[in-house]
Amino acid sequence: MGHSKQIRILLLNEMEKLEKTLFRLEQGFELQFRLGPTLQGKAVTVYTNYPFPGEAFNREKFRSLEWENPTEREDDSDKYCKVNLQQAGSFQYYFLQGNEKSGGGYIVVDPILHVGADNHVLPLDCVTLQTFLAKCLGPFDEWESRLRVAKESGYNMIHFTPLQTLGLSRSCYSLANQLELNPDFSRPNKKYTWNDVGQLVEKLKKEWNILCITDVVYNHTAANSRWIQEHPESAYNLVNSPHLKPAWVLDRALWHLSCDVAEGKYKEKGVPALIENDHQMNCIRKIIWEDIFPKIQLWEFFQVDVYKAVEQFRGLLTQENRKITTKPDPKEHLKIIQDPEYRRLGCTVDMNIALATFIPHDKGPAAIDECCNWFRKRIEELNSEKHQLVNYHQEQAVNCLLGNVFYERLADHGPKLGPVTRKHPLVTRYFTFPFEEITPSAEESMIHIPNKACFLMAHNGWVMGDDPLRNFAEPGSEVYLRRELICWGDSVKLRYGNKPEDCPFLWAHMKKYTEMTATYFQGVRLDNCHSTPLHVAEYMLDAARKLQPNLYVVAELFTGSEDLDNVFVTRLGISSLIRVILSGCC
Repeated sequence: MGHSKQIRILLLNEMEKLEKTLFRLEQGFELQFRLGPTLQGKAVTVYTNYPFPGEAFNREKFRSLEWENPTEREDDSDKYCKVNLQQAGSFQYYFLQGNEKSGGGYIVVDPILHVGADNHVLPLDCVTLQTFLAKCLGPFDEWESRLRVAKESGYNMIHFTPLQTLGLSRSCYSLANQLELNPDFSRPNKKYTWNDVGQLVEKLKKEWNILCITDVVYNHTAANSRWIQEHPESAYNLVNSPHLKPAWVLDRALWHLSCDVAEGKYKEKGVPALIENDHQMNCIRKIIWEDIFPKIQLWEFFQVDVYKAVEQFRGLLTQENRKITTKPDPKEHLKIIQDPEYRRLGCTVDMNIALATFIPHDKGPAAIDECCNWFRKRIEELNSEKHQLVNYHQEQAVNCLLGNVFYERLADHGPKLGPVTRKHPLVTRYFTFPFEEITPSAEESMIHIPNKACFLMAHNGWVMGDDPLRNFAEPGSEVYLRRELICWGDSVKLRYGNKPEDCPFLWAHMKKYTEMTATYFQGVRLDNCHSTPLHVAEYMLDAARKLQPNLYVVAELFTGSEDLDNVFVTRLGISSLIRVILSGCC
């Protein structure tokens, strides 16, 4: 006797937004949408992007579901619309009352994993996974003997850290070329390819009853990746992200300070190359406030040139045919308009608001001068507010910097790096600088030269306690200026934009990388998922599932909140989460 179909019911209620609620279902289930108490008797239409049977999934393509009323009751108590779930992944639904959206959410349909020569099912709750550091496996022809321990220990899944060519740091997650197999796996007389890896993965699946997954790293690439030099628009740099210029100036100033400390130039001020106590830490704080900040004057990037603004205002006041009286809008007040290119004293104010606010009582020179003086005073007040705001950011920057120095050089649980050197600077650099060192003033001139500034790229990292749904490198975030980033100095942060057209090469490159991974592996581990833009991960996983419909997705996800975890799980169709309980080096 066959198994009866399992039915799951999802009650719809008015204005119920369930994007942070996880509904996990299995293939073969029937999902029924029914009207809850708040929607009984109302005209409701349910839409989903779950495809028709046999159709390819398109995240942007929604269809309406037809209501069924098997008992033909006049009320809505037995009415439902349904979806027969035969495809794994994340799918969205929403419903309208009339023409207005009234609620919605996501459903996650689990993949079905098969192993063995007989292709039997491996239940998801029976997965036991062993991680292998790929860079430690040696030549490819020795892998099988090294992997056998997983088989003999009873594991049914192997996770390989990235198999690609690594960057200069040799970190498993700093990839120099996402498409190239690490040449370390080849022999002088034998070059191995992705096809060889795929054949081994297939053998493990059929003969050992072991599935294989590997990482996809979307957030960053190694700083020495050749392709990032050919396509610098793929990174956050000072051309496409000019809001980072003040942070870059600070970063370079701290680098020069570090070099001077390493050379003993601050020993007389209480900071030797070997930082050993709190007194020396306090001396670093004093040097930054008294020597560094006054020299780089970061507040100028957020201020108005008072003289130029007053002269422009005076010129407008003395124009012929200008109406003397303009009724000011009480809701509009003079404020600083940020210069989008972040040039020193490049900000402006709205002169129309200025003219409506500061009105001379007659056309005489004295009245004009008095009006200009009031305008000047207001601009100086606004500049002062910006100065105070930058000081606030600088206080945080110093605190973060000293916290980093303490951890790296004084803390018992830290690495105790020893003396400050160029290899081990006072603080990790936040930006690349692929040029010969010159004077700080000459360096700063480069930030406004596009063919140089495009190679001044932001490193990636993570921000403790930050909102994972916010991109900390985008405008509006001061993470780099406030030195809040725990920085990975071997990698640069990738800038996708909102859609493939915003950075065509990067999207195409990473899609090819994803498709290659899905071709040879049964699953993926999303590295640094909490910092991966959701729309990017959705796009890439959609491409992967076209090649591997039952893709097993594991994610490294640390949001600090179950609700936020669910946002990622529901939108990406994640099967399992990684939780760190021990620290290790990769």
